[in-house]
Amino acid sequence: MGAISIRVFSSHPVAAADYARLLAHEKDFRLVADGEPSQIGVFDSELASLDAVLTLTRLRAPTMRPLLLASPCDENECLRWLFRGVWGVVAYERYEEELPRAVRQVAEGQLWFPAPVVIRWMRIDAERRASAMQVSLTPREQEVLDFLLRRLSNKEIASILRISERTIKFHVGNIFHKLHVTSRQELSAQWPPHPDPA
Repeated sequence: MGAISIRVFSSHPVAAADYARLLAHEKDFRLVADGEPSQIGVFDSELASLDAVLTLTRLRAPTMRPLLLASPCDENECLRWLFRGVWGVVAYERYEEELPRAVRQVAEGQLWFPAPVVIRWMRIDAERRASAMQVSLTPREQEVLDFLLRRLSNKEIASILRISERTIKFHVGNIFHKLHVTSRQELSAQWPPHPDPA
């Protein structure tokens, strides 16, 4: 694997400089500026309008894997971040020791969450996929369903998949028909994105 390209997202210049300093010390990391492609996005949870920034970044760079710096989160909060497309959460108090390892692990396609969170997510994801398979969704419909469950809009899904918003609307209609739901709210009620503890 070549150098891992990383972009830091923080609204606080001192924090951004500190994260960049830590990451720049790693020989296999390459920090990139706004507009350059990056594999990993390191997002400070104190960032103003974090959800909007994550969504916008996902639209502009759908292959970037977000990694969040935040206060420690419980299992349910970690799951909520996972369902928003975040690949891992590094606690503020451990970022100096864990951030480089987390970046490498996420770059290799692995999540950086506690094992119980990953196990719950895998179980939930498998159940959702099994339910969808029982109603014979096409591969594209399954892909659109995954984005719907992450609460993305038709416009956001169209941008990520690089197809028209009208085509997404068609797929959403087919999904609703096959799953016997009439709205996104009904869909979320059947497959809630924020599950209760097992």
